[in-house]
Amino acid sequence: MKKVTFLFFALTMTFSLAYAGGDWGSSAVSITKDVGTAYLYLLNDMGWAKPDGNNYFANTPLNGFNFGTPTSLILNGGAGCGWIDSGDWYDGTSFVIYYRVYVSTEAPGSWSQFALPDQTYSSGNDRRYDKTDANIDLLALATAGGTNTYTLEVVMSKNQYYTGGNWLSMVPGGQSAAYDAGASGYKATFVKSITTAINQPTDRLKISSDHGTIKAHFDGPAPVRLYTMNGQLIGSSTATTQFEQAVKSGAYLLCVKGRTHKVLVQ
Repeated sequence: MKKVTFLFFALTMTFSLAYAGGDWGSSAVSITKDVGTAYLYLLNDMGWAKPDGNNYFANTPLNGFNFGTPTSLILNGGAGCGWIDSGDWYDGTSFVIYYRVYVSTEAPGSWSQFALPDQTYSSGNDRRYDKTDANIDLLALATAGGTNTYTLEVVMSKNQYYTGGNWLSMVPGGQSAAYDAGASGYKATFVKSITTAINQPTDRLKISSDHGTIKAHFDGPAPVRLYTMNGQLIGSSTATTQFEQAVKSGAYLLCVKGRTHKVLVQ
């Protein structure tokens, strides 16, 4: 009788632990290529039932996808779906996208991230969270000289909250895998070329960062874009001979005539 009681208790605990925190549904990232239409690239798909009866994420899988040599590549955000535990102890949930861009033959760098703050669907235990305005310029994060193949790597993390604690998981990996910055994510590739030689007088460029202002001096008109180190666009103009913008202390990416330069501001 004691053995039977213990077995029942063990099975009950195993079911409880497996159930805690809910589970993953489908997830995807939204990317715009070559100033086209935003497109959802699938991360995982658990066959979620959608409000209109269709699968929102029945698009191209991100993992293994080759974007070729794009003229622009913008990470708009994404969407994460999951179901939650039912009961009065449930409080809320959140989704986060982690991303990084690096030369495919080199070691990955650190992750950048943004949250999916908008709950766009809630029915029973099902939830969907979205973000569409992250506006991350992925090409601005590809800064190595010459022609290189880059990897765009993505993971998505979900945090289920309940009274007394929380349950953190990620894809790839699923409900049983807590988010790990060292884990491998979904990987796509693209190619970018950067000319490093300055051969013509019209290519002369001087960049400075005095007194909290980034300044660039060059010959003739030039498209100029200023980004955070995460690829967030914070300044853009077509300037003639010079560009200036006041910023806070930190590191930035300044793109002039298609060339990206790292700028440190004290």
